[in-house]
Amino acid sequence: MRGAPDAAASRVGSAESPVTVLCFDGGSLDRAQGLSDRLDAPVAVCEAGCSEAAFIPEPGLLYLKVSRDGLSLMRDGMELRPDFAEMLPRIKQGALQREMLVKAARVKGVEAPRAVDATAGLGEDSLLLAAAGFTVTLCEADPVIAALLEDALARASAHEVLGPIVERMHLVAGDSRITLARAGASTGAQPDVVYLDPMFPGRTKSAAVRSSSSSTVSSARPSPSTRSRCFRPRLPRVRAKS
Repeated sequence: MRGAPDAAASRVGSAESPVTVLCFDGGSLDRAQGLSDRLDAPVAVCEAGCSEAAFIPEPGLLYLKVSRDGLSLMRDGMELRPDFAEMLPRIKQGALQREMLVKAARVKGVEAPRAVDATAGLGEDSLLLAAAGFTVTLCEADPVIAALLEDALARASAHEVLGPIVERMHLVAGDSRITLARAGASTGAQPDVVYLDPMFPGRTKSAAVRSSSSSTVSSARPSPSTRSRCFRPRLPRVRAKS
């Protein structure tokens, strides 16, 4: 049986929003409503007694689920909940130094390097840079992805190993061009590395099939033509993921 959302609550927000905020428990209702207001998105609150197992989502509809465990994206049976703890094996001493991004971004003679991740996404690349000693500004233009990333950073801050690393990660929800322009105008805030990963590689016969998580993320992201407009300004030093 479909978990029917509260009729009034489900109509709060913009009808044109690409995402619906979904809340299953009363303890998360205030947060769900806050996200609805912030994203200008409708919020659906399941009726009392409706379990997640019984809830049948609308086909093709993207949900931002709010629960005590954090935020996650849901669509067509797939669910994505970013968790930096999954990155722990990659940031161990020895493994981290073998990461291609860390090798490419290495800056000689700089004691406290700064980086701007202009297309932060879910923050995994930024975590690698922060673990390697960078102070990283994470720019994410898509508000839904930015909300997921903000939640993941908050949860990681309480982790014994991840906590000191994410202290060097600062999220800016918005257009990276603004952040880069401000950094360029300040001699004390210019980044040593600007990193771009637009997530839209060209189609090739050898291209791997997208995972369910990347498919879910791409549903909330702008089109390649929209996103490419972010990178017209001249940048100080760029590391682009191939």
